[in-house]
Amino acid sequence: MRTPPILAALCLGALASCTAMQGPPEMPPTLARSRVTPDFASYPLQRVGLLPLASDGSDEPRLRELQQSLAFELARSAPFEVVALSAADLAEVTQQAAHQRGTYSPTAILTAARRFRLDGLLVGTVTHLETYAPLTLGVKLELVPVETGLPIWVADLDLDTSEARVRESIDIYQARRLDVGGAADDSTVALLSPRCFLRFAAGEVARTFEPR
Repeated sequence: MRTPPILAALCLGALASCTAMQGPPEMPPTLARSRVTPDFASYPLQRVGLLPLASDGSDEPRLRELQQSLAFELARSAPFEVVALSAADLAEVTQQAAHQRGTYSPTAILTAARRFRLDGLLVGTVTHLETYAPLTLGVKLELVPVETGLPIWVADLDLDTSEARVRESIDIYQARRLDVGGAADDSTVALLSPRCFLRFAAGEVARTFEPR
């Protein structure tokens, strides 16, 4: 038995209405892991510098691309202004082996803080980066206030696009961007494009600042 045209139209309209009411799919919990010190809120962080990312083997253009993506995404979620600093900006600031020590040279921090009027620094290390499928990334980011030189927030992210949980999160991330009218590539492209992948990774780190 054929459905009358008017009834079919009403059904389609109702289905569309329900879909619209559902809105974009909810993002799953961030893939990044973060730790915050109990006194985090006591630091008056208004302007924080994001240092160039350190790495033993990744290519510089991709590191700069990830740094810019982190600056953009953190600016949307973090409770402070983020300033991306270049290697030229920090010609006199030393950060050698800072991550291994767990603290940062007071002289280096104060030099950068005075020069750029900063309350703290974001210091990142890329442990691995593969820009051919399957794309992978390991990154650690630490927030260091000028007052102490000790990390008060640490985020770790380890992504491998061969893992189902990573692909699922990328699918939802792309769907949400499309739903709000933003420019987004197909998820298949995102799994192959280093640019899209790094933007997604930066967003996952930034989400650790969102209320839970």
